[in-house]
Amino acid sequence: MTDLYFIPQPQRCTPLAAAAAVGPESPVVLCAPAQDGRLVRAARSLFSHVEVRTGPFCLCTPDAPALAAPMHAQGYRLQIEGGALMLCAGDAAGLFYGMQTLRQWLDMPRRPSLAVEDWPDVPLRADYLDLRGIFPKFDRLLAFIAEMAQYKLNALVIEYEDKLPRADAALRAKNALTPAQHRRLLETARENFIEIIPLQQTFGHLEYVLGLPKYRHLREVDTAPGELCPLRPGAQELARALLADTLRLHPDSRFVHIGCDEVWSLGQSPECCASGKPRGRIAVDFVNAAARAVLDAGKTPVVWHDMIASPTQTDEALAALDRRLVVAIWLYGADTVGRDAPVIARRLDALGIRWAPCSAVRAFDERPGQNYPDAEQRLRNIDAWAAFAAAHGAWAAINTNWASSFSRGCPYGLFETSRYTAFYAAERCWNLRADAAGFLERFFGAYHGAYGLALYGGPERRYDYYREAGAQLAHIARNRETAQLIGISRRLERAGAVETTLFRGDLFPTDGVELDCLRERTGQDGAARQKALRELAALLPRLLDEDAAALYLASRTWPGDVFAREAARILGAQRG
Repeated sequence: MTDLYFIPQPQRCTPLAAAAAVGPESPVVLCAPAQDGRLVRAARSLFSHVEVRTGPFCLCTPDAPALAAPMHAQGYRLQIEGGALMLCAGDAAGLFYGMQTLRQWLDMPRRPSLAVEDWPDVPLRADYLDLRGIFPKFDRLLAFIAEMAQYKLNALVIEYEDKLPRADAALRAKNALTPAQHRRLLETARENFIEIIPLQQTFGHLEYVLGLPKYRHLREVDTAPGELCPLRPGAQELARALLADTLRLHPDSRFVHIGCDEVWSLGQSPECCASGKPRGRIAVDFVNAAARAVLDAGKTPVVWHDMIASPTQTDEALAALDRRLVVAIWLYGADTVGRDAPVIARRLDALGIRWAPCSAVRAFDERPGQNYPDAEQRLRNIDAWAAFAAAHGAWAAINTNWASSFSRGCPYGLFETSRYTAFYAAERCWNLRADAAGFLERFFGAYHGAYGLALYGGPERRYDYYREAGAQLAHIARNRETAQLIGISRRLERAGAVETTLFRGDLFPTDGVELDCLRERTGQDGAARQKALRELAALLPRLLDEDAAALYLASRTWPGDVFAREAARILGAQRG
């Protein structure tokens, strides 16, 4: 059905013959076994006349025919035929997700009658919020949480770093969330049936802690500012204190992620060398100790796989890992999923340790200065994990979304630019066999309100979003700022062509044609670049706070300024 713009694509969707006559003005009845304000508010955001009753989970027009309750948790059945609407579910989450499908249907320019039977293939479907670098304004952050729910994501892993309202002021950034903001974030997540999974780094990526003079002595080596020596006196106490703060602020979270990835210098400190233990066993022992702090609080610890469960980890060290952990396997290439995931999963399964696949909707991709995700690499990675999850019956999936390579790194573009890849991952978690080929058109409709676009491209056109977004701005009715940002970023990239030819001015300083070409390109590219930067500077205050906007603009301005100064030097020297 090419005129349906559902994301995620439902498991089953059948067209019906009668013309639909249901709209926002239709009176409806909302039933639930016990009153749930979230369901009431969701229904009233769709329909102007909602009557609330007690009964099985359903939303229907008066006198609509009843449907059999769905068999799956979080699942729903939806039928719209003529002026009758019936949506039923077996639980509150299922009714909520059915309303999200109904929301997308009500937004469509054509609303055909249909019958939908739908449920998630993966029960826990997590997006990722990386607050280590530049992140959106708070109101936009809350809006994104609500937006996640529309695409049926039900968990959010948040790597707070120094943005959590911690008890120790030294560990709070100037732009950290206030206690009131943090409470509102948690409330917004609950309102939208989203589970918050806090990530508290305890081993690596601790620059904001180990950069302080009082903790510097706990580094594994002095030149690795974010990596903790697990055997140095005070290291375990620091990890437990960080976790205690995070646990205090997330009393309702079932899971707490303890990080523990990329501790590259591990094993080099005098203490680790003197222990006589192999590097992998040192990592397992530390992870077990950190996990106990979470387990003692009645929660389940989650840990990255790379330091404890890589294919090169010894059987002896892996066997010592606490069986109550969940291991998050992060593999960000389609090839690495195919090569390493079967080995890691098989070894963990043999020990009875749960694991969760982790794709990346935005990652390094050997492009540290990227303005938006590399669509082909990201979607292929998501597809590879979806196939693996389908084959192994995965119970959870985390779709990571990195702001930069580390907290002091160059930003990977802005958060808004990763919606396309994030909601592609959301679809593949909900429906592991969804039609990937039609996703681009469905995304332009569901997310941008640009229905029925005639897009150029063959079977792989789903990779073309970042080429098309800015070009389709005239047709975009919703989330225009995202498309504007992508379009500006692409023009900035094209305006950098002079950087690839600048070296010729130094190689051929007496060649007039070379210098004329450089002068022409410098003028053209410089004008285009300055125009794009002015547009970016005008857009950023709507997306970021003042300091973040200045930092992001500098990250995009500075490289071009360096090349412009070099071009001026080369051309000026020749004039002299």
